[in-house]
Amino acid sequence: MIAGLAGFLIAFAIVLVLERFIQPQRSRRPVFHRVSMLSAMPMIVFYLSVFMATYRPVFATVFGIIFFLGIVIVNNAKFRELREPLVYSDFALLRQAIAHPALYVTYIGPFKVAAVILAGAAVIFGSLIYEPPVIDRDTPAEWFSTLAYFSVVIGLIYAITRGPLRNEFRDILKQFGASTDVREDVDKLSLVTTLIFYFLLAGEQEIAVAKSRENEEEDRARPVGQRPGLPNVVVVQSESFFDARRILQNVPQGFMQNFSTMCHEARYLGRLRVPAWGANTLRTEFAFLSGIPDEALGVDRFNPYLKYCDKPVWTVATYLRSIGYRTICIHPFHKSFFRRDKVYPHLGFDEFIDIDDFNEGDRVGPYVSDNAVADKIEALVKDETAPIFVFAITMENHGPWKKPRIEVPPELRSAPPVKSNAFAQYLAHLQNADRMIGRIRNMLLSSRRKSIFCFYGDHLPSMPKLFTSIGFDDPRTDYFVWLSGGPVEGRSVNASADALNRLLLETFSAAQTRPDDETVNAPRAAGIGQIKDAP
Repeated sequence: MIAGLAGFLIAFAIVLVLERFIQPQRSRRPVFHRVSMLSAMPMIVFYLSVFMATYRPVFATVFGIIFFLGIVIVNNAKFRELREPLVYSDFALLRQAIAHPALYVTYIGPFKVAAVILAGAAVIFGSLIYEPPVIDRDTPAEWFSTLAYFSVVIGLIYAITRGPLRNEFRDILKQFGASTDVREDVDKLSLVTTLIFYFLLAGEQEIAVAKSRENEEEDRARPVGQRPGLPNVVVVQSESFFDARRILQNVPQGFMQNFSTMCHEARYLGRLRVPAWGANTLRTEFAFLSGIPDEALGVDRFNPYLKYCDKPVWTVATYLRSIGYRTICIHPFHKSFFRRDKVYPHLGFDEFIDIDDFNEGDRVGPYVSDNAVADKIEALVKDETAPIFVFAITMENHGPWKKPRIEVPPELRSAPPVKSNAFAQYLAHLQNADRMIGRIRNMLLSSRRKSIFCFYGDHLPSMPKLFTSIGFDDPRTDYFVWLSGGPVEGRSVNASADALNRLLLETFSAAQTRPDDETVNAPRAAGIGQIKDAP
């Protein structure tokens, strides 16, 4: 057993050292600081679990170090690309990372991923072949200590996560002062401790916006509205969209002209503060749909689709469906991604159009084009039998942009402030998004119904090196809310994604009239907040 103790001490010491390389780390703590010691506690459980399962101390030591090193590598890669440390909900995406490696592995680095996987495989097979267990277990009785250990560990984990000790343990965790500001908590509590705390605290927030399942079914049973005064509502959440002209060295003539036209005609326009940078589209879309500020969600803010939306939640779609709208989401990717197939029925949507409704010819580069999404929107809006709410989440301009994937016009190659083939490709896709705007505008103008068109970017493109090199650190995207049917004096409002929900509902109130010309007021988003200009 001396070998087991030695292996544990070696792994423990190395984890304390590796903890100092985790980003971000604003304060430099001593190796044996109490927070560093706290972060190494899970390593004790991990090491003991592997050792009790195999009785191979070298294997338990090396495998534990590789596992912790993998967490450090993934965390630092995420922080470099997305300006956010690893959070507990990222582990729920592991299966998606395997199914869709282009969305994840490229950012971490294929070499690093391969190195960690190969090292882990080599340790497993090498130990099984060359390291004999320190204790042989030939009879069932000799497995008793192992079974007893795992029974205690699994029983305790169940008790504090789902069992009778859950609330008491949460109260203990709160005493450590976790703030749900992940950067602050990683610096204060360490990465591993923050991961565990967030996992245990997830699902705690209860905000009075949930509807009962009976009301949800009642909404589905409501008759389709026939009143001609109800406008069609089209919302496009555009992948990685922002008005890039503010950082271009040379703005080509006509670049993003349709976006400019819509901003000129819009009822509301401005900069949009979003709860994501470079990725995590679902955070912005949920903030917009629900009107719930991300800070109100506690640790569920990092992925509200993981636990929070397992029950019905009031959204714009919920309201519109309750008054007779047909509510449809279009997302040209797999609807199982981010659990949207499970969540969107709880968010008030009747139908979800995903990648299966598109074909290979619809792609521009690796993803379905914005033009193909516009085709789907046009087909739905042409149906004049009922008012419709279409919420489209585009994919064409999703990163990475490292490999040539779209033909870039010469004028866009010279537009970036620094030479960047990736950013030039991004601009070419951005121009396609602008064409989509123009096409939807013309389509809605030709409709017999009044129409509302809301367009916004979900987050900035993940290009941290380029933005750093030019000194650009504004995380906001851009938006407009447009109402057909005549001139309007637009208002420039810098808003947050959740406040955009209220701007859309105010526009809906302005557009919707009864036969006696009385305005039908749309509800406020579950009474959460007033519209405020976001900084």
